[in-house]
Amino acid sequence: MGRLLIAPRALVCKSTTIEGDVQIGNGSVVHVGASIIARNGPIIIGSNNIISERAVITNLHSSPLTIGDDNLIETDARVEGRGMGHRNTIHVRAKVAGTSTLGNNCVVGVLCSTGPADNIPDNTVLFGSPQSQRTRTDNPSEYLSAHRKHLEYIHEMLPRYNHIIEAE
Repeated sequence: MGRLLIAPRALVCKSTTIEGDVQIGNGSVVHVGASIIARNGPIIIGSNNIISERAVITNLHSSPLTIGDDNLIETDARVEGRGMGHRNTIHVRAKVAGTSTLGNNCVVGVLCSTGPADNIPDNTVLFGSPQSQRTRTDNPSEYLSAHRKHLEYIHEMLPRYNHIIEAE
């Protein structure tokens, strides 16, 4: 059995699966049915992240899997890589695979995946079928403003309809 540390303003639904050594940062949200599994090494989740329904974060490596701040991991997304920076979006059924890492302000589009050992640089967008890559040119502050409003709404509504694990 591992150790679960939940920061005071984090919201973690009771109907999530959390195994191993996991830290969840201030203001982060873990929705119903999400799984965070620190199989071989710890998982450290920063502040103000949104981990949506049925998202799966698994650390298969002995080193920590670190997720920065202000990330959005959408429904059915998978994160198995070594970590990611800040302000990234992992869309529905997207995957960060193997030993891959993401920089800051990256987007992994719907049904897209990193390669098994990619180091994705800042401001990269993976999109389409067949999968393509481009540089993000929008203003990150616009994303951050929308993300913070989304978090504010979730912090208001989620406890009304779900049982929440109390912070320690």
